[in-house]
Amino acid sequence: MENINVIGQMVNASNSTLVVESNGRRYIYKPRSGERPLWDFPDHTLHLRERAAYLTSELLGWDVVPETTINEGPYGIGSFQVWIDAEPTTVDIFAPNQVPQDWLTIMSGMDEDGEHVTLAHEDSERLKQIAVFDALVNNADRKAGHLLTDGSGKTYGIDHGVTFNEEDKLRTVLWGWIGQAIPTSLLADLAMFKTRIAGSELEELLKTAEISALSSRLDELLTQRALPSPSPHWPAVPWPVF
Repeated sequence: MENINVIGQMVNASNSTLVVESNGRRYIYKPRSGERPLWDFPDHTLHLRERAAYLTSELLGWDVVPETTINEGPYGIGSFQVWIDAEPTTVDIFAPNQVPQDWLTIMSGMDEDGEHVTLAHEDSERLKQIAVFDALVNNADRKAGHLLTDGSGKTYGIDHGVTFNEEDKLRTVLWGWIGQAIPTSLLADLAMFKTRIAGSELEELLKTAEISALSSRLDELLTQRALPSPSPHWPAVPWPVF
């Protein structure tokens, strides 16, 4: 990439997250040098996982993740994800009696003011597709704010730095379809993806053990043919949810 100009920063992000422009296009740039060490993920790999998530989306043919590349930037090598003009609209927190009729309730609790609240998400085929995607890539941090819907109504998933762990880490706000059947069309895509892993760039981005774990999760989805349940050994929902 050439002529990269930093024009902003996401100040609430856990890792260095910059807004840049290059040759008339805007990107989210996450430099490897700005990655905060995590106890359960290898150091300096989060940008690689961003790229791996995009490649998985492309190999599936789902267009779930905006285009993401690995390039040199002003602060060194990192991931560059094409900016999309979109907002989080498919997951929200409501008063218990105000959840829209066609939405799925995930959990209820009390907010910091002691008010009863309910977390719910839209019941749509696109969100279900993203839920399957998250189960496949073992997304450990699917917050509501990581689901962005553009002006055309299409929802994308962003922020995939903590994916592809060898251990079960699925943590998401998309639990509305636990145990429900995965649509036949998505199962066909998963079966095709199984034939595309070997020899793909994924093998360069992830460790051998992570590729093996990915294949195991894929086989489980194809065998069970249903959305998974939360693990009893890991928090089911990220906090904060946004």
